[in-house]
Amino acid sequence: MLDARGVPVIEVPCVETTWRAWPWPSPARDVTFFTSRRAVEAWVRAGRPPLHEVVAVSPATSGALRALDVVPVLEVEGGVVALAEHLAARWDVLGRPPTQVRYPTSSAGPGSTEQERALQVLGQLGEIDRRVVYDVRAPAGLEAALEAATQFSWSATFANPSAVSHFFAALDAPRPPHHVVCLGQSTARAWNELRPPAWPVAIPSRDLKSTLQEVTP
Repeated sequence: MLDARGVPVIEVPCVETTWRAWPWPSPARDVTFFTSRRAVEAWVRAGRPPLHEVVAVSPATSGALRALDVVPVLEVEGGVVALAEHLAARWDVLGRPPTQVRYPTSSAGPGSTEQERALQVLGQLGEIDRRVVYDVRAPAGLEAALEAATQFSWSATFANPSAVSHFFAALDAPRPPHHVVCLGQSTARAWNELRPPAWPVAIPSRDLKSTLQEVTP
């Protein structure tokens, strides 16, 4: 897409994923709290064991579920805290029936301030069973790859908060980017929290292709 407009594109993977076993072989009276496409993929890799009710961050995660003919009972933009708040409100309307919230996450999840805030909200609903279903780490050679990719004028696109974290851990303060586009509010918040003060604020996007076409000269 950008190559056709004469804009060179360099892909630098910032996340390497390894998969763990899906920890819930059968449903109970539960809600599965999906907040990433990788969590959805972990469920698929496990053979798509039965789910009871499903809620998801929109649009990327809910879109991944819908592509598998799984329709969330609740889809919310704005990240994991917004999804937790809307789920709590839904449970208020239903009279707070007893339930368990199953929360598949990455190895980076338990250290996330955003997730901890979401857990405080979810704790109102009943038992919270958060489990790591995939591990994320920075790929080997990321430092050298980023140094080569940011030698000259550059912009960047990120699809998840882990990619942003690994990017800043590996990069040694090059010149600032022209712009940064992030898929979803959680990824944009991760960039905005870690960026140097003089660097641009992230442009959040629901559709990376369309946003890149709009912001790229």
